[in-house]
Amino acid sequence: MLSLVVIEGFRMNRSLPNPRSRAGLPPVAGRVAAGIRYRRTLGAASIGASYLGLLALALLVLIPLWWVMVSSFTTRETVWANVLPFNWRAFLPAEFTLAAYEEIFSRGFGRAISNTLFVGFVTVVLTIVICAMAGFAFARFEFRGKGTLWVLVLLTLMVPSELTVIPSYTLVSAFGWVNTWAALIIPAIGNATAIFLFRQFFAGIPQDLFDAARVDGATWGRVFRNIVLPLSRPVMVTSGILIFLGQWNSFFWPMLVAPDASYRQIQVAVSMIGVDQELTSWDLIFASSTIAAAVPLLLVLPLQRFYVNSIMGSGIK
Repeated sequence: MLSLVVIEGFRMNRSLPNPRSRAGLPPVAGRVAAGIRYRRTLGAASIGASYLGLLALALLVLIPLWWVMVSSFTTRETVWANVLPFNWRAFLPAEFTLAAYEEIFSRGFGRAISNTLFVGFVTVVLTIVICAMAGFAFARFEFRGKGTLWVLVLLTLMVPSELTVIPSYTLVSAFGWVNTWAALIIPAIGNATAIFLFRQFFAGIPQDLFDAARVDGATWGRVFRNIVLPLSRPVMVTSGILIFLGQWNSFFWPMLVAPDASYRQIQVAVSMIGVDQELTSWDLIFASSTIAAAVPLLLVLPLQRFYVNSIMGSGIK
């Protein structure tokens, strides 16, 4: 009888839940699941906080731009009507009109836009051709002084442009290029950033591809034209964006070497509108500034995928 009681007690003890599992630490699988849920929750919270921070920064940048654009479509008398004191109606045109845009184009602002577009596109084409050849030479050829020249190219990235203004203007003046297209285009062709991007990209192309082309009888010029350039489209787009934006946003150099109205660039034209009107015609200033800011955005946004890929690729090679 005693043995039957012991056996029955043992069975009942096994059928009861383990008090250690309920009151103590959970099993290994439970701890792992809890850790995964905690990390997921923490990760979701971190991502949410990051998006909120990015949204706040975006609003911090976009709200002033939106106000400037809206103010360019209102009358001169109502630009500051809802700003001092501030009212939410400041973000909507008080009286919608295109008078500011009509006036700036009647004063030759369209000529400044066409001048800047011409200088930008010509500079982009010439710079891409020359810097691509320079980058290909640095990446694939061995010649005396290659390392020294490459260091000099990299050093030019560290020199502020203000330090080269006086010697550059002296050369331009000696060549007789003041108030010419050459003064606006030629000094910008040798772009160290573009050379660096092309060199890094070409260094990552397998050597077997060039060897196969050379075995088939292709010259280096044909290799560069038919193989290298088609492969380097992302770098070409990135370099083109950087070069065009540099020319579009350039102010001091165009004002110095091409002050004539027939060669005036867009940033100089925007500043001249403010000077001519003694900072009273805010609608004209906002209209010209809106156009000056809109063109780079329309250029960069559709092509930013190539820009990011090229910068990332150049950084890891």
